[in-house]
Amino acid sequence: MAACATVRTTLRRQIQNLERFRQRRPHSSKAQGGKPIESAQQSPITPPAKIQPPPLWTRLGPLTRAAQAYGRSHQRRPKTTQILTSLFIFLCGDISAQTISGDEHDLGRTARALFIGGTSSWPSYLWVVYLSNSFNFASRVLSIAARVVVNQIVFAPLFNTYFFGAQAVLSGASLPEVWERLVKTVPTSIANSVKLWPAVMAINFAFVPLPFRSMFSGTVAVGWQTYLSWLNKKAEESIAAEAEAAAVEKAAAPKVEEMTAPAVAKAAAPFLRTRHTLSSALRPLARNPSPRINHAISHRSASTASSSSSSGPSAKTIAISTALGTAAVLGYYYATDTRASFHKYLVPRVIRVLFPDAEDAHHAGTAALKALYSVGLHPRERVQDVDASGAKPLAVNVFGVQLSNPIGISAGLDKDAEIPDPLFALGAGVVEVGGITPLPQEGNPKPRVFRVVSTDGLINRYGLNSKGADAVAAHLRERLRTFARSIGFTEKEMLDGEAGVPVGSLQDGRLLCVQIAKNKKTDEKDVEAVKKDYVTCVNRLAPYADVLVVNVSSPNTPGLRDLQATGPLTALLSAVVEEAQKTKRKVKPRVMVKVSPDEDHDSQMEGVVQAVWMSGVDGVIVGNTTKKRTGLVPKGVRLTSQEQKNIMEDGGYSGPALFDQTLNLVGRYRKMLDSYSLKTEGLDDAFKKNQKVIFATGGITNGEQALKVLNAGASVAMVYTGMVYGGSGTITRIKNEMREKLAIEDKKQ
Repeated sequence: MAACATVRTTLRRQIQNLERFRQRRPHSSKAQGGKPIESAQQSPITPPAKIQPPPLWTRLGPLTRAAQAYGRSHQRRPKTTQILTSLFIFLCGDISAQTISGDEHDLGRTARALFIGGTSSWPSYLWVVYLSNSFNFASRVLSIAARVVVNQIVFAPLFNTYFFGAQAVLSGASLPEVWERLVKTVPTSIANSVKLWPAVMAINFAFVPLPFRSMFSGTVAVGWQTYLSWLNKKAEESIAAEAEAAAVEKAAAPKVEEMTAPAVAKAAAPFLRTRHTLSSALRPLARNPSPRINHAISHRSASTASSSSSSGPSAKTIAISTALGTAAVLGYYYATDTRASFHKYLVPRVIRVLFPDAEDAHHAGTAALKALYSVGLHPRERVQDVDASGAKPLAVNVFGVQLSNPIGISAGLDKDAEIPDPLFALGAGVVEVGGITPLPQEGNPKPRVFRVVSTDGLINRYGLNSKGADAVAAHLRERLRTFARSIGFTEKEMLDGEAGVPVGSLQDGRLLCVQIAKNKKTDEKDVEAVKKDYVTCVNRLAPYADVLVVNVSSPNTPGLRDLQATGPLTALLSAVVEEAQKTKRKVKPRVMVKVSPDEDHDSQMEGVVQAVWMSGVDGVIVGNTTKKRTGLVPKGVRLTSQEQKNIMEDGGYSGPALFDQTLNLVGRYRKMLDSYSLKTEGLDDAFKKNQKVIFATGGITNGEQALKVLNAGASVAMVYTGMVYGGSGTITRIKNEMREKLAIEDKKQ
């Protein structure tokens, strides 16, 4: 007994000691050496490894493989896949409706159904994408409910109006007849849809991945339409039977007059019983009677497709419909093609008139691209980067990725990674977003952007205005997750490279660069504090970037360019490279450093080259805005008084005048980077294996200039101000000029 008591006492004391130890640990804020311990829970971004388990349907063997094949098709050609899916669904629906009707199959009706399905497919899908990305409340149930309600209020009336209106127009109805049909059919159709469609959309948003939602809802729609068609068929049969019974009753009426009252009752009894039975059967259908139009259009249900009118369409109706449809299609393709001349000659000028302040124009352009992309009306490049033989004359290998073309968009246009996908759609092989600082900051006071239109130049002193690394990382992560769901992958599978596309760009043959910088309040003389700023950005943003760009060359952040000295730059870049290698994904992001065009002395450039090689950075982006004001105005160009004032504003200048300096620096950096690896002993062999990559930016506005910097040693030529004055077709135009130049040179050889 004494021994047991001793053991219990000892255990009790040990437990008390452990509890006191646990209570002290959360309050301990210092480790050995007195340095504060940074908790891993400080990051508001959940580690990528923590993901939701895949849904059940992704583990169903052959069905899963079929769904994944559909997802891959949707990833490569989303528009084509959606349109083909809709055509198949509408074809099934039409065959079902016509089979149940019992009439001879009408090919014209099938053609109308396919036309309506094909033209409504992509806008319907974009609407679902918009709803999926909107109304994201804290409560998932509330989010789904809001999407369902908005869909029922906005989309259902619009789609039904288009559906029945198009059916009537294609059937040859006149405008009054079309209006009458819409008035009678659309309310009934909406009322019918309320019975089922909210539940279908709720299931869609809750459980069905984005690319499969059209297929799911379409399958349900075919089933629902088949059911309604069956009801309508029964109703028509009942009405016909009632009419036949009435005719028989009417035919027997003269004989009844000659009969006695009991005989009349006895003879009429079967007809009265039949009428009572039909009335009982048709009473539920009487609540939603099938709408009828005048005799020019045959009777049809609100839920089924139109049939041909008795008098076919007039030549005038066909001509007007064809002209309007052709104009709409051609207008859409022209307005959304980057080759359209109005993108260069009209849009930039209109923007300058509407927005005299250059920063307002910048924000308006970003918002416009974002909005247009969300509804599929954004400008996009329709010319593939291949020639007639199938070769890719502009392809270039960068960091082990074969880029479709070597033209990129520099940071500054998309400061907070809001529109990387619309920018990729313009044809760029590389898009650089940022600069992004660890904490949000407003930048310099306004006004801070000024135009020099006569030289196609800009003066800006934004001062790295940024929403902060956390906000941008959250946006990029949601973009990655949305893309993963659309092709049937998980976030972890995306980060592990199983999707077969770069994690940043999410497109084959493209790279997304994310530029990072320090906060303005961080003392540039405190190297450790500066390193912490950049490392924080890497920690947040590296999982979602193909390339991290270290900005030490912005002229609008005091003291930032001082970091280009060899010692501080080597320490900073080494810290960034080390943190980037810790990124939890299969392919680690590459690291580049962006240097100033003003640091052009050999000693300054050699210091940068030494820092690049000693730190393990993968490449250099040569060029940024310049603080110099000499040689910016070409001979013969006269500036207005306002432009003379603007060009003397504080800030960095960008424009065509910088090209010669950029070309010179690219050639010199190429020679220095290559020669340093050969003459230096003791460098890690891994550094010597791969040639350092150079991106060139500054003054590039046409294909000839792009070829010059590429021939001088750059792998990618990047544009910024050229797009401000050249419009959204600038990338396409530059690439076309490059192809033409290369074709001429090939012929000479």
